[in-house]
Order: sequence, then C-alpha cells, then structure tokens
Amino acid sequence: MAKTKNEENFLKFNFDVSAFRLLGRELITDRITALFELVKNSYDSNANTATIEFININPISKESKIIIRDDGFGMDYSDIKNRWMVIGTSSKRRERTTPEPYNRIVSGKKGIGRFAVDKLGAKLILKTKKKGTNKLFCLETDWVNYSKIENSQMSLNFEDSKDFFTDIKNRYWLEDGQIDAQGTSLEISGIEEEWSEKDIDRAYKELSKLISPNNDSKLYPFHINIKSEYEKYKNISIKPQIIDFASLKFELSFNLENNTQEILQFKNNQLNIINVPIRDCGPLKTTIYYFDRLAKDKYKKYFNVEIDGIKIYRDGLITTPFAEYVDTQNEQKDILGLDKRRWSGFFDRLGTRDLLGYIEITDKSNPFIVESTNRQGFVDNKQFYQLKKFVIEQIQQIENFLKNQRNSSRGTTKSGLSGASDNIKDLKSDISKIKNSSSPEVKEVLTNIEKNLSKLQGTVNKSINDFNKSEEEKKQIENLLFSLVSLQTFAAMFSHMAKHTIGHIITSAEYFNNNFPNPKLEDRFLKISKKIYSEMMKLRTGVDFMLKYAKSDSDFEEISIKGLIENLFNNIYEDILSKEKIQTEIILDKDLILNYNRKAIEDILDNLISNSIKALKHQTNKKIKCIGIVNKNDFTLIFSDNGSGIDEQDKYRIFDIFFTTTAEDGGAGMGLYMTKTRIEAMGGEIEVIENEFKPTGASFKITLPFKK
Repeated sequence: MAKTKNEENFLKFNFDVSAFRLLGRELITDRITALFELVKNSYDSNANTATIEFININPISKESKIIIRDDGFGMDYSDIKNRWMVIGTSSKRRERTTPEPYNRIVSGKKGIGRFAVDKLGAKLILKTKKKGTNKLFCLETDWVNYSKIENSQMSLNFEDSKDFFTDIKNRYWLEDGQIDAQGTSLEISGIEEEWSEKDIDRAYKELSKLISPNNDSKLYPFHINIKSEYEKYKNISIKPQIIDFASLKFELSFNLENNTQEILQFKNNQLNIINVPIRDCGPLKTTIYYFDRLAKDKYKKYFNVEIDGIKIYRDGLITTPFAEYVDTQNEQKDILGLDKRRWSGFFDRLGTRDLLGYIEITDKSNPFIVESTNRQGFVDNKQFYQLKKFVIEQIQQIENFLKNQRNSSRGTTKSGLSGASDNIKDLKSDISKIKNSSSPEVKEVLTNIEKNLSKLQGTVNKSINDFNKSEEEKKQIENLLFSLVSLQTFAAMFSHMAKHTIGHIITSAEYFNNNFPNPKLEDRFLKISKKIYSEMMKLRTGVDFMLKYAKSDSDFEEISIKGLIENLFNNIYEDILSKEKIQTEIILDKDLILNYNRKAIEDILDNLISNSIKALKHQTNKKIKCIGIVNKNDFTLIFSDNGSGIDEQDKYRIFDIFFTTTAEDGGAGMGLYMTKTRIEAMGGEIEVIENEFKPTGASFKITLPFKK
C-alpha cells in the first residue's frame, strides 16, 4: 500500500559511545595542543588571566590534578546545556566577537575543543559562574565511565539496544559562590602521564607564542600563569615571545582599497618592497626576522630557546600547529615547507632555525585558510597553497639579498688582500732604498723589518691562494649541482627512450632467433638489421649525452648550434615528444659555430625543452617552436610553446632559485635559474617576451654575443 506524505519513514544519525575517544585523545595527539585548546577557551571568554596549576604531577598518583582557572564571563545552566554540552555548536561561528569592552575575535569555531580535556586526564569537574549570581554551576564528566560502557558494549550484538554517546548522563550540582566573582575552572584528574620539568618548560615556551607580538589588543591584554611543584615554575607569569637580536627585519602589509599586497623583490643588488595584486589566499600582513650566526647565538643564550620559524596567527591568536618545537629538528612539523625544499644543502638556503616570523590572517579577509580539526595543520586547498607560496617567495628574495651581500663581501675581502700584498711590496721597496744610505744600526733594524714583511707577505699570498681555491671549489660545487639537476631531468627522458629502444631491439632479435636462416626472409632480415642498427645508434647517442656530465665544465670545443638543437629535438627528446603528441618547429636561418662548453649550452636548451613539456601537459594541439637568428654581433634564439604560460605575478621572479610552479611534476625551481646563470656566464641575456601563441604559452628570448 502506498504511503501518504505524513507516513514517510525517517532515520537519524547517532554517535557511538566511542565518540569521546575520537574527539579527544585520538584527535588531539599532543598534550600541549590540549592545553592550548583549553586556554584559548579562556581567551574567548574575555578573561584577563588564565592560570594552569599542576598538582602532584611527578610522580603520578590519585592526587594528581591539572586545574585551569580563568576570570572570564563564565557560564550558567543554559550555556552549559546549549553550548558546552553540544558537539560542534555553532555559537562561536555565529557570534564572532566577544562582548564589550574587549571585542576579541573568538578563536574557537569547531565546537569540539572541550574534548581536549580527555588528552590531559580521565575526569573533569567544571565549575563556572557568571557575575551577579551567587551560585557556582558544577558539572562532572568521567571518561572512565564512557570507556567502561564502550567496553561492555563490545560483547553485544550489533542489533542489540545500546546507549549512544548522547545517552550518557553527566552529574551536575550547585555550590555557593561570591556574587562579584566570575569565571570558569576545569579540574582535571585521572592523569595518566607525568609532567617533568622539561614538559612544563615546553608548555611555557609554546604558550608564550599564543598571542601575536603584533597583536593590537594592548588595552585588554591576556595573561597566562603557571603553577607547579618545580622551583622554576612555582608561580610564574608567561611572558609573550619577544623578538630581539635579529640581524634583519622585514615588514609587509597590504592595501584593500587598491587590492595590492606588498612583497619583497631583489633586483639590481637591492631588496625592495613592491606592490602586486592580492592573491587568492587573501591579504597577508607579514613580519620576518632573519638571524645570522652571531644573532642566533645571542638569542638562544638570552631566551634559552631555539629560533623556530614562521608562525601563522588569525586575528592575533596562533593557529596551527601548536607545540611546533621538538628536540630533533627533522621531526619538527614544517607545514610551510621551509625545510623541505629540494637541494636544501646548496646556495645558502634559509630554514626554520634562521628565521622568526608572523603571518597575520583574519577570519574576514582569509576565510578559506582553514585549520585542520586535529590542530596540526591546515586544510590543503588552493588558498593555503598560495599562502605557502607567498612565504617561500619572500624567503627566496631574502636569500638572494644575503647571497649578494656575501658575494660583495668576498669581493671586498679579495680586493683588500690584493691591496695588502701590493702595499707590502711597496714598503719593502721603500725600505730597500733607505737602507743604502743608512747607518749600520739602522740597516740592521730595517733588515729585520724586511724579514717580517716577507713573512707577512707570505701569509697574505697564502690567504689569497686559499681564497681563490675556495671560490673555485664553490663554483665547482655549483656547476655539479647544475649538472645533477639537468641529469635528473634528462634521466627520465633517457629511461623512457632506452626502454622503448631496447624493446624494439629485443623484438627484432627475437624475430632473428626464431626464423634465421631462411632464404625466403632475406629482405625481411635486411630491414630488421637496419632497424636494430638504427635503434642501437639512438641508444648510443643517449649514452653519449649522459656521459657528458663526467666532463669538466671548463672544456671548450667548437659546437654547431644547429646540430646541437636538432640532436636534442630529433634524437634525445624524440620519444617523449612523440608520446606527448607535441609538434615541433625548428627554424634556423644559418648554422653558427661557437667555441664554448657543450654541456653548458645543452643544459640551457635541455631545461627549456623539459619545461615546455611540463607546461604542455594538460593542453591540446601542443606546439614547441625554436627560431634561431644569426645577427651581426650576436645569436638570437626565441623558444616558444603554447602551454599553460606564466602568470603575470610570476614573470619578474621565474628566474629566481627554487621558484617553481611545477612542484607536483617534480619541479625543483632550479631549471630557469640555472639557464639564466649559464647564459649570463657567456655574456648573454634571457628574458620573457610576448608569446606568438597567445592567449596561452610562453616565449623566451636568448641573446648570445660572439666575435667573428
């Protein structure tokens, strides 16, 4: 019989009793994170002060407790019933600011932070009171009971009637209180893990970062106190993290009216602040401090804490991950990817132990940058990717600036050593002239001075030689890295080519093995022999191409540019270009013979081709075009494709080291940097020009000067 509309059947979701574990100890896996969650609740309650008291926490006993008290606005029965006892409550999502006079932007939005209690202890007694009432509302939650019920239900059939999470009863009562008092206390017992002095020290250091140093809420500050059995932390007020001793400071802001974001740009030996359009992640207020070795030593000695990277703050309060510092740097959470950039041992890269910083975001302007529920990262979306990209780009510009300073300093040092050597020679010459007309006593003194000057000159000359040797070794390491990057790119292509080539050879050889001799198949054998020879020559070409990486970067030879380009397109990259269905067009008006290092020129073209292949990955009707023009005093090469192109905001920094838009395809941000470095070493230039395949694609113009 058909049902009427009013007779429709419905089912509703229920929470299994195990939800207390899933939302508590198994979701929040770090005790400091749990403390953060509960202290942030005090911040959201307009508290002036939150106090964390550790009682008998080493060793653990039945008397062990952690009590978190605040003087916030407290709760009444209705608040407890409709907010505290409701999972995922929307109250903080609807009411984004606290009452007057503080008007704080509240940090909690997910409605599950209270379950952090379970990570600290098995039992909670909550006592809370609003100002103007004379009764404390008290609530007891015992997670041991939940656990017992969960265990008992394990023996029941799935279909049997069971208590759900929302069916478990939590006892409450009222106590007398002072009418002018207000606030909330969380008394946590059933502590399972002891808290050593080192644990308390870590809690102190991490909680000192809770409030951004740039927080504008100076009128109503938020204080955190710690009490414990350890002498150092008997009763101590946590001081906000202070930045001092930094070598350099960089501040970047934004202009919402003009829709512009300030960023760093290193250009013409200067580190400047320029304006670009605000990105998808929203406007970012950024402060970055750089510490050189001396500054790091001073900071660590004074504050007894390591420099630990860049933090993200939302509306003045730290986001995630909490408790980021760990003893072993390799185990530290690195959500911005500062320490995970490839080739990290080269080019003086900066990491989390060199930088302190604050990225300021807001709920209003950065709504799509969302913290993960476990408080140990962010939701991996386009906006968070843009934020990470922004941070790394700023660090790259600082790295370029510092590298330039070091190079300038080395140049000054080398010039100073050479000048000192020349001055010593002049002094010795002057002394020699004076000696001829001096008395025996003066001659003796001058002779000793000459001897000392000769020793000094020897020391200076050795320093010059050591300096030159160091510079040469540094250059060799850089060239080695360039070769490794190019080799990595080519290795994938070569592997693909070798696999198919060997496959063709095996098929042909197998035909010979199964059918030879057979006079009727002579013509067939002849064709297959030629094919095997052709495939073997292709394989040898690839091997020869790889062997060039064993040669010195200083080996010069006469190179046919036309032959080199055609070899790359028609032999080395033939298989991958064919597989990807990429059409190629090579137009060279003349052949040009250059006397230069073959590896360097092949590296340049190799990177341009591999970049185009990546850019064409998701395109149709794929094209690569290479035009070479021999002018009076230079050779111009225009290399184009109709791939994904270059964003306008990226055009000015695509040649920067570590800058990449193809990280998911294995891009290391080295290719175009290396290409530019190679070209400049030849006295040439490379630039991005208007692309002939508009509206998509990119074109590079390379100019190489030569002497006829």
